[in-house]
This record gives sequence, C-alpha cells and structure tokens, in this order.
Amino acid sequence: MVHCPCPRRRNVRRSSGDSASLVQSISQTVTSTIVDGLVHTASHWRVILLGQGVALVLAVAGAANEILSMECTVSAPSTYNFFTYSIIAIFGAFALKREEKLSKADEINIEEQERFQSIGPSGQGDGDVEDDEITIDSEPRQTRFSIRRSQRDTTTIRSGNNSTGSKDKIRTYPFLCGLFTIHAKWYYYAFVALVESQAYYLIFVAFRYTSFTFVYVSDALAIPSAMIFTKLIMKRGYLWMHLIGGAICVAGIVMNTAGDMTLQDGLEHAASFEHIRGDLYAVLGAVLLGLDDVLSEILVTNFGGVREMLFMKGLFGALISILQICFFEIDNVRDLFGSNYGAPCDMSRRMVLFFTHIAFRALDVWGEMQFLLVSEAALLNLMLLTSDLYAALFDVIRVGLHLTGYFYAAFGTICFGIVLYEAGPSPTESGNSETTPKDIEFHSREEDESFVADTEHTSNLGNKIRTHGELA
Repeated sequence: MVHCPCPRRRNVRRSSGDSASLVQSISQTVTSTIVDGLVHTASHWRVILLGQGVALVLAVAGAANEILSMECTVSAPSTYNFFTYSIIAIFGAFALKREEKLSKADEINIEEQERFQSIGPSGQGDGDVEDDEITIDSEPRQTRFSIRRSQRDTTTIRSGNNSTGSKDKIRTYPFLCGLFTIHAKWYYYAFVALVESQAYYLIFVAFRYTSFTFVYVSDALAIPSAMIFTKLIMKRGYLWMHLIGGAICVAGIVMNTAGDMTLQDGLEHAASFEHIRGDLYAVLGAVLLGLDDVLSEILVTNFGGVREMLFMKGLFGALISILQICFFEIDNVRDLFGSNYGAPCDMSRRMVLFFTHIAFRALDVWGEMQFLLVSEAALLNLMLLTSDLYAALFDVIRVGLHLTGYFYAAFGTICFGIVLYEAGPSPTESGNSETTPKDIEFHSREEDESFVADTEHTSNLGNKIRTHGELA
C-alpha cells in the first residue's frame, strides 16, 4: 500500500514556517530590547555622564598610583587612604554643618508661615493676607547641582519639613559631644569605612604579588558582588537583561586585558604561593568593593545623605588608615616622603604624583556617593569598568602605547552591556517605589537668587507675625 506524501510535505512546510516565525519573533524581541535600552540610556544621559566622569577621575588616580609604584618604586596604600579620607572628612564636615544651618533656617521660616496663617493679620484666627500671598514650599534649599528623586526627598524628611508631623521624622543621633547630628548610628559608618579601606588596601597589595592583568580582571567581580549583596540586603530583584548586560560588561574588560596577556609583568621571581596570595587579595578586594557600594547606597539614600556619608566615612577611614600605617607602613612612609639619594624619582616628582592621586581619589569618592544617590550600586560598578580603558588612553599619551583591536572591541562591548542593562526597569523599582531614581537637576543662578528673595519675603512676614501677635 502506497501512502500519499502530501501530508508530510504540509508538515515540513508548517515546521519551516514555525521556524521562520520563531526567528522573526526573537529578532523583534532583541531589536526592541536594544531600542528600549538606547531610549532609557538617552533619557538618563546626565546619570551616564556622571558615571563616566567618575570613571575618568578614577583612571587619573590609578595612573598616578601606577607611576608611583612602577617608576618610583613606592607603594603606601594606607598612607594614600589616610590623606584621601582626611580630605573628604574635612570637606564633609564643613558641608554637613552648612546643611544643618540651612535646615534650621528653613524650619524657622516654615513655622513662621504656619503661625501667620493660623493667627491671621489681625491676630484673630485664620484669615486672609491683605497685601501678600503666602505659599508654603515644602522643598528644602537646594544647591545648583542637586539630585531629584521620584517620590520623596530625603533632605525634606530629615529636616522635618513634611506635613505629617514630627512622628515621621527620622531619628537623629548626636555625634562628637553634640557637635554634629547624624541620622544613623556611628558604628554603621565605621563598618562601611572599614570595608572600603580594606578593599582598596587589598587591591593595592595585590599588585605586589600577582599580575596587573589578573587584578584588572578581578576588579570586574565587584559587579556580581554588588548584585548579590543588593539581592540579599536590599531585597531587590534583577531581570535577565540586567544579568546579561552585566555579564557582557565583564566580558568586555576580560577582552581588554586579554590583549596584554603576552606582556611581561616583571613578576617571574615571585613564588607560586605569593601569586596565589596576590590573587586572593585581588578577588577579596573586589568583593568588598561591591559590598561597600551597596552599604553606601543604603546610608546615602535612606539616612544621612552625601555630606554626612563623606564626613563619617572620611573620619573613620582616616582613623583606620593611621592604625595600619603605624603597624605596616612605617618604612613605606619613609620611602615616600624621605630624601632618598639615588631613588628612581626625586622628591618633587613623588609629591606631585602623590597629591594628584589623593586629590582625584577624594573626588572619586564624592562622585561615587553622588551617583549612588541617583542610581544604584551595580550600575556604578558597570560604569567604573571604563576607567581601565581611560587608563590605557593615558598610557598612549605618556609612553606612546599603541592600542590594539582588543581595546576598541572591549569599549564597544562594555557600552553595549550598559545599554542592555538599561533596557530593563531599574532594580530600585522592584523594591520600595519611593527610592526610584530619576535624574540630575542643574539650578541656575537666577533660581538661587529668586529663592533668596523668597526667603527674605518670608522673613518680613515673620516680623509681621510677631507685630500682630503683640498687638493682639
């Protein structure tokens, strides 16, 4: 009996049609994902620009440290940390005190406005203002470079400028005999400072025992570290687009360092045990960097803000670093600041490189805190991957290094990974919607002057309040 092959042909055509539709559906999904990522990246261009600025600053600091280590044969990581943390502690202290004064002034102005509305111009209860119209603005005084969040303003909550009463105020703690008022317990900041200082210390020490290539690749482990700690501590969820985007960025930095695998690191004399120790230092330092970014994001967004974080992290970081100097780096400090005749670098060059490194390191810490206020820890580490590429550009200028195809491929791969990461909704949206980051605002001088005029107007109304109250 002969069977008709027509049904089989129809099945073949149907299967080929299904395959074509499947391929078309996949291509449409990939295209729409990339387009969404480009749209989101373009809409947050200020945040992306801030992240790349931080990466560029970090690259300058790293280049100065590399010259100190390779050409001047000086390595004093705890000393670098001490001066860096001292700078940000001093800056943070002045900024925090200024913020406290402005917050108190805003509270007084708003209390006078509310009292004037309740008393009225004749002192007999609520009434209308005859000559002036009062508008209570619950937003606090802002700087020209400020951060805008979607549902809440942490400064407003901290200063108590909300309409729900004092019960919604975040609890404050006196610090240094009441000289400062902080919004989280001091040992939280001490722990974060310990994590960050040890992370940088371990990475610096790793350069002594293992290859530069391995250290640069290990730095990328801060990305999965930040994702894991964010998931465990902040209970945020990551979509497959976030995971694939992060993996592509890591592949980009691996691709960049693969081009340097044939270069000699000058570490042939190191024993295998020392290599393993250096590798462990690099991996542990990268993991601690991811943890530090997550903890810093929590403290910056939910508690004290950027100024308080700079002051507290700088203070405790300096104290921790000075202890490490006393125990481990006395000889290194002599090599850095001493007049060593016959040294590869003279005193003036070492000081220029040293102050360049600590200045840009301090600027990097400030920039990272500002970025964490508008975004999140995983994206910050994705942004910082390009710092290694910027460092390669410095080598092009300094020693005439010729860039290979690995560099351009790595840069394109990292950019594509960031776009893919941005294609999904922000991980901050999966948790508390009140912490959804939006964008950065730039305020003009005219807006600042109008705010000052409004403040003076409020002060005049406060004088009217006291006058009417006395007449009543």
